[in-house]
Amino acid sequence: MLDISCKLTLNKNMKQSEEAIPTYEEYIKDMSLVDQIKFYYDVDLKDFFPDGWMTDPWEIVAQVAINPNWLNEFNKEFKEYLREREYIQ
Repeated sequence: MLDISCKLTLNKNMKQSEEAIPTYEEYIKDMSLVDQIKFYYDVDLKDFFPDGWMTDPWEIVAQVAINPNWLNEFNKEFKEYLREREYIQ
């Protein structure tokens, strides 16, 4: 069982590390949509496609013209992806 000073130190350290993690908006502020797409897909797919992309990222962006909800869905999924991997708060 942790004593109270250890608990306080642990809580303080946890708060400091949470503050060091940027928000979604802070994390993506300098990322273009293409950079976000590359980051999202490249990390997971590079093991399956070692020679590069399975498709041109611009083809993925072109899907916006077909599915008007695609961008909102992507932003939601990308935010969740970053949060799960603790890139953001």
